[in-house]
Amino acid sequence: MPASGTFGSGHMEEGVKNTAEVFNKLHPKIIVSSMLYPSSELYQEIQDGNWTEETEIEKLYELRTLIEKLSIDIYFATIGASNCVNVEGHLPKDRKKMIKWLDEVIGFVDEKELRRYRENLRHL
Repeated sequence: MPASGTFGSGHMEEGVKNTAEVFNKLHPKIIVSSMLYPSSELYQEIQDGNWTEETEIEKLYELRTLIEKLSIDIYFATIGASNCVNVEGHLPKDRKKMIKWLDEVIGFVDEKELRRYRENLRHL
């Protein structure tokens, strides 16, 4: 899966629609969400001022929307230290549980707290 927020701030709906459409056609068995690494070309676009990264909360909304739009039988996960929030399950069986968890997180966490977590990861 592309890094969460790959389409940039303000383009979540278009990005999620396109991503879900591709996955729903390809029928992969697993989707694991990752983050944007400093060695990537997209990261350089941010540094050059050519692309605006989504906020951490926007990224969570994007994950939630993608989970809603996937219509295939698949294992979906945002596991690992690079993800601010871990979501894991099989779709469509665990969809409601996963969306409920993301809704709880989105309603509870603070953008600054999530950003601080990501910025303080030593291995990135």
